[in-house]
Amino acid sequence: MPYCPDCKSEYEEGVAKCATCGTVLLPGSVPQDHVKLGEIATVCVRRFRGPTAVMEAELARNVLEEEGIPCVLPGEVMAEVLPGVDIVQLLVREEDADTATEILKDFFDSPHPLPSEDPSV
Repeated sequence: MPYCPDCKSEYEEGVAKCATCGTVLLPGSVPQDHVKLGEIATVCVRRFRGPTAVMEAELARNVLEEEGIPCVLPGEVMAEVLPGVDIVQLLVREEDADTATEILKDFFDSPHPLPSEDPSV
């Protein structure tokens, strides 16, 4: 199924140019890191693996939404994700990708001090 490399719209076989922007279509499917949902082009900013992948992805989505960044987890409406088996992707709008990546890096990859157990503190 050909797709437009600019606006990420998919077309039926036999179509040569994008009806929206006129760009010559590429063969194959839209790359997984760059999916168009409705009219909004999105980018994968983080992938989660393992038995806690869905939980971590939902946590990441909540963190980003608290910062005003809308995001989506593909398969959250349908049974596309098998817990512990599949990779869960977190998608955000293209214009939010850099900010979202930094927020998630700070949240997941930075060491967080544990609360002090000393009651006098």
